[in-house]
Amino acid sequence: MKYEDKLHKFMIIKEILERRSVREYKSDDVSEELITEIIKAGQFAPTACNKKTLEFVVVRNQEAKKQIFEIVGQDFIIEAPVLIIPLVNKEISPCPMRDLAAATENMLLQATALGLGTVWKSLMPEWESGVKKIIEAPENFQAINIIVVGFAKNKLEAHSDADFASQKIHVEKW
Repeated sequence: MKYEDKLHKFMIIKEILERRSVREYKSDDVSEELITEIIKAGQFAPTACNKKTLEFVVVRNQEAKKQIFEIVGQDFIIEAPVLIIPLVNKEISPCPMRDLAAATENMLLQATALGLGTVWKSLMPEWESGVKKIIEAPENFQAINIIVVGFAKNKLEAHSDADFASQKIHVEKW
C-alpha cells in the first residue's frame, strides 16, 4: 500500500486532506442552513478558559462586500456569495487570536465537509477597524480574518504524499 493510500485511510478527518484555499467562486447562493452549520463548527471550537466570546457576522450584501473589497482587495471578496467574519471579545478572552484561529479552522473544515470552498483572508491590523466599521462591530471585539464562502468554480486536488514534509518533524530537539 502506498503511503498516500495509508494517509487517506488513517487520516482522522478526510476534510483535512480535501481543504484547499478557493479563490474563484460560482455565483450560486449558499443556503442559510449551510452557513449555520459552518458557524456551529466555529462555536464548538475550543476557547481559552472556555470563555466562548466568539460572535459571527455574515455578509451577503453586495454593497458591503464592495466596501470590504476596497479595504482588503482581492476579487474573491466580491465574487463569493458569503463572507463570515468571526470576532472575539478581546476584553474577556485571555487568548483572542487563538480563539479566532481555532474557530476558523473548524469552520473551514466544516465548509469542506458540506461541499463548499473557502479561503482564510487575513485582516491586516490596519484593515481591521475599517472592516469592523462596515459591519458595525463593537470596539471591544477583535477580528483577524474573513472566511470567504461559496461553491468553488474549479475542483482543487486534495493534499497528497507530495505535500507532506517529514523533514519538518524534530524529535526531542530541533
